[in-house]
Amino acid sequence: MGFLVPAFLAAMAALAVPLLLHLRHRDRDKPQLFPSLMFLEKLTIRTEQRQRVSDWPLLLMRLAALALLVFAFSRPLFRSQRARAGDARSRAVVLLVDRSLSMGYEGTWARALDSARAVIATLGNNDRVAVVAYDDMAETRQRLTTDKAAAVASLASLSPRARGTRLAPALRVARQQLLDAPFAAAQIVVISDLQRAGAVGVAGVELPTGVSVRGIVVGPERWENSTVHAIDARRVVSGERTLLAVKARLQRHGGTAPQERTVRLVLNGREAATQQVTLAPTGETVVTFAPVPAPEGAVAVQLSLSPDALAADDTLVAVVPRDDDLRVTLINAGAQTLFLERALGIGRAPSVQLTRDVGTAAPSARTGVMVYWDAVPGSTITPWLEAGGGAVVVVGRRLGARRGSLSPLIPATVAGSADRLSDRGGTLRDVRTEHPLFAPFREVPDALGAVRLFRYARLDAASEGDVLARFDDGLPAVVERRVSQGRVLVLALPLDNDAGDFPLQPAFLPFMRQLVMHASGRDATPLWRTTGERWALSRAIASPVVEAPDGSLIRPVADSQGTAIPLTDAGVYRAYAERVGGDAVSLLAVNVPTSESVLTPMDTAELLLGVQTGANSSGRSADAPQSDEELERRQSPWRLLLLAALLLLVLETFVATRGRRGTARRIVSQARSQS
Repeated sequence: MGFLVPAFLAAMAALAVPLLLHLRHRDRDKPQLFPSLMFLEKLTIRTEQRQRVSDWPLLLMRLAALALLVFAFSRPLFRSQRARAGDARSRAVVLLVDRSLSMGYEGTWARALDSARAVIATLGNNDRVAVVAYDDMAETRQRLTTDKAAAVASLASLSPRARGTRLAPALRVARQQLLDAPFAAAQIVVISDLQRAGAVGVAGVELPTGVSVRGIVVGPERWENSTVHAIDARRVVSGERTLLAVKARLQRHGGTAPQERTVRLVLNGREAATQQVTLAPTGETVVTFAPVPAPEGAVAVQLSLSPDALAADDTLVAVVPRDDDLRVTLINAGAQTLFLERALGIGRAPSVQLTRDVGTAAPSARTGVMVYWDAVPGSTITPWLEAGGGAVVVVGRRLGARRGSLSPLIPATVAGSADRLSDRGGTLRDVRTEHPLFAPFREVPDALGAVRLFRYARLDAASEGDVLARFDDGLPAVVERRVSQGRVLVLALPLDNDAGDFPLQPAFLPFMRQLVMHASGRDATPLWRTTGERWALSRAIASPVVEAPDGSLIRPVADSQGTAIPLTDAGVYRAYAERVGGDAVSLLAVNVPTSESVLTPMDTAELLLGVQTGANSSGRSADAPQSDEELERRQSPWRLLLLAALLLLVLETFVATRGRRGTARRIVSQARSQS
C-alpha cells in the first residue's frame, strides 16, 4: 500500500490534541476567606483529579472518523500485482501482426511468426486471443476465441505484402475486438519491426482505460537496404524521332562499404537497357540511361535492382502518358494573337494542335484546352469542364473595359483597367513557384520578374478562386478555379506586345506551353501512385473493367463520387472498356511508399506516444509499468474512505444522543431551564 500525497498523513498528529487537552485539564480551587470560619481547625482533605477518559467508545469513533478523512486526502493506492493487472481475471489478447513490405527483410517474417506462436502458447485455457494482420489497412484474421489452434492456423496463411505500414487502423480494429471481452484483462501485443513511418496517425487513436499495449520488435539488429527511390522519365525530340529519356534515383541506407549492383530498364515488358553501378554506403546515386525510341502510346517503365535482403523494394514502376497531340481551340474576339500562336506551335512531346473557332458550339471530347481571348465562355462548356477539360480566359482590352462579373464560371470580377505608363510599367510579384503552372521557373524565379506590363485589367478574385500570381500593386494576375475534374484559369497578364513586353521575354515560350499543359491536366498526372490510394477512372470509359497487377479483374461500380477503385497492390493497373482485350484504355503504376524502405525502428517507449486512454492523454510506453497516478485513478479508494467517514459520523451522532448519554444531557437541560 502507498499514498499519492503522503504529506497529508502529518495531519494524523492532530488526533492527539483532544486527548491531550482532556488529560491536562485540572480543577483549580481559588481560596475564599470567610471571617466566621477563622477560628475553626484546618483539616487536610485529599481530592482525586479527573485525568481519565470517561467515554472511550464515543472518543474512538470521533478519532476514527477524523483518521479516515486524513487517509482519504492522502490518496492511498495498492501496488500489489493483483490490483495492478487483475491476475484473477481471464485475459483477452489481440495480436497485431505486421505484414507490410518491410517485414519481408531476410529472417524478419520467421521471427514474427515464432513470436506470435509463443504469445499464444502462454495463454491459459480460459484466456481468449484474436489475430489482426495489418499493413496500411487492418484485417481481422481470427476473432476472440479460446481455440488456440484456430489462432495458430490463421497465422499460417499470412505473408508480407507490397504495401506500406500504418499502426493506427490496427489499433482501432483491436479496440473493437476487445468490446467482446468487457470484463477480461485486456492486452494488445504488436509484433512488428516498428518502423517510425508506421506510427503516423497513432496520436488520433483512443483506447479504453485499462488496456495495456506491448510491442515485440522482430526486425534485424543491424540492417542495410538499397532501393529504387524515384524515376524521372520524359519524352524528348531528336530530329524526326521521339525518344524516351529515363533517369533512376537509387537510395542506399545503412551500408558500410560501396556496393556493385545491376540496374535493368524495362519498357512495356521488354528489356531496353542494363547498367552496372557502384552504390555509395549511404545516400543517393543517380543513373542516367541513354534515350531509347518511345512508342506513341502510354509506356510502362520498370526499373529493377539486383535483389538484396529486401527484394520487394528493388523494383519501381511508372507510366509515361501517351504522346497525343494536345488539341487547343482559340476563341478570338479580334485581338492580336500572333505571339500566342507562334509560341504554341513550337515544340513537341507533346505537339500542340491549334484551331480557331467562333465559340458557338460546345467543345468536343478530344479538345484539351479552350482559350478565350477577350471572350466569355458560355454555360455549354460546364459538362466538358467537369469531365476534365480546361479553359483559359485572357482578360484583354475589351473585357477590361467592363465591370462586374463576366460569367459564373470565371472566378473573378472586373473593376476596370490599370494604366502603368507613368511609372514605367508594373511587374509580377508573389508568384507561387510551388504551383505546377510555374514549374519551369522554380530554379529561375527572376525570369518572370523582368516582365514589364503597361496596361492590364483590375481583377477581384472570387471566394472560390485561387490567386497564383499578383502584380506589384497587389492586384491578381493569374486566378485559378477547380470545376470537378477540370479547371478554369483567368489571366489579367497581357499576352500581346501592345500592353507589355511579355511576348518579347524568354519566359514567354515556356510559360505558354506550361499554361496549356496545366489547363489540360497533363502535368498533373503523376508517373505513379502509392498503395492505399484510390484511382478515379475517367467517365469516358464505358463499363470499365480493371486488371490488377496480380491478374485479377475488378469491375468497379459508380457512386456519387464517380467510378474509383482502391489501389491495394504494387504494379501496373490496366483499365479496359467492357472487356479485357487489345490495348488498355488507361494505365496506372502503383508503388509502395518509399518510407517503407527505411528500416530504422522506433523504441517501444514511442509506440503509444500520443494515444488517448479514455478521456486522458497517455504517453506511457507499451511495456512500461503503470505509474502511481494511474493506479490511484483506476482504484480510487478515497471515495470509499470518505463514505466510511460519513457513515461513522452518523453512527457517532446516534450513539451520542441515545442511552445514558442522551438522558444525562436531558437532565442537565431541564436543570438549566428550572434555574
